Amino acid sequence: MPGARRYWAALAGAGMLAAAAPPASSGEPPPRPTAANTVTGVTVTPEKTPDPLVSPTNEFVRRHLPESTFSEQYPRFRDPVCVKVVGLPAEYAGFVSKRIVEVAGQVHAPVAKAETCAPNVHVVFTTAPQALLSDIAKRKDILLGFYWNPNGLKRLATFKGAVGAWYVTATRDDHGENRLEIHDPAAWLNPRAGRAGSRLTNGMSAELEHSLIIADAGKVAGEKIDAVADYVAVVALARWQGLDRCSAIPTILNLLAEGCDPATAPEAATPADLGLLTALYAVDPFELGSHQRMSMASRMRTEMAKADSAKAER
Repeated sequence: MPGARRYWAALAGAGMLAAAAPPASSGEPPPRPTAANTVTGVTVTPEKTPDPLVSPTNEFVRRHLPESTFSEQYPRFRDPVCVKVVGLPAEYAGFVSKRIVEVAGQVHAPVAKAETCAPNVHVVFTTAPQALLSDIAKRKDILLGFYWNPNGLKRLATFKGAVGAWYVTATRDDHGENRLEIHDPAAWLNPRAGRAGSRLTNGMSAELEHSLIIADAGKVAGEKIDAVADYVAVVALARWQGLDRCSAIPTILNLLAEGCDPATAPEAATPADLGLLTALYAVDPFELGSHQRMSMASRMRTEMAKADSAKAER
């Protein structure tokens, strides 16, 4: 698409800091420290050594993909994905929408064929994300997902960072009954019940019914449209949390995370991203969440290893 790889706004120039060189050594031994130049009361904490028994990909899934509140599984779209993007010029909105659908097809998520489909992925670019989110909380809080009490709703209705995501999820039993996971005190009068007696399944599955992605137009204006589109696509197709911090796993989600080097952050969905989503849409939906997590982590490792091998051969 013409112009798809152009920057949305002019990039700010990068400054350079010059570090002063240390003085040359005279060859004489340094003086013994005295009370005047001795530092006391300082605690030095060594850097944590990664636990070789803990899988980084398993921890990534555990930390960033929350399980269903009621079935303890990982939700995914069962109905075909249908996207609507607002707040951008038509050319850019069409590009972002098309990219989400492309990634959905790539990871074998169901995709709506008709152009007149009912959207279950809404992407909104706005210069006033908090005002929009507060309005949604007042008028249609169901779009923000499950919460226990007013404090929970208040946390959900607080916009942070450059892009935020909110999800409507549901649980389905093996008889086909589908129930939304929303703030409904009456639901406790008829609690969800799965099937006991199996170490492989509880007779329930978790589903993703709707994804709401809100982007602060001012904060993403300096990013490439391609990178933002891939970021939104990955975020829209699974239920995520805790994306504000940089991850050691190579993922497009590092694009807008704090603590990441912009020069090395991916600008497209990575093999780890696509591997995780592919596994999510391939696992048995009625399988226990712990087994689903292992499948996703394993697929991530496989795809990352393939990418590393291909890079080494070049």
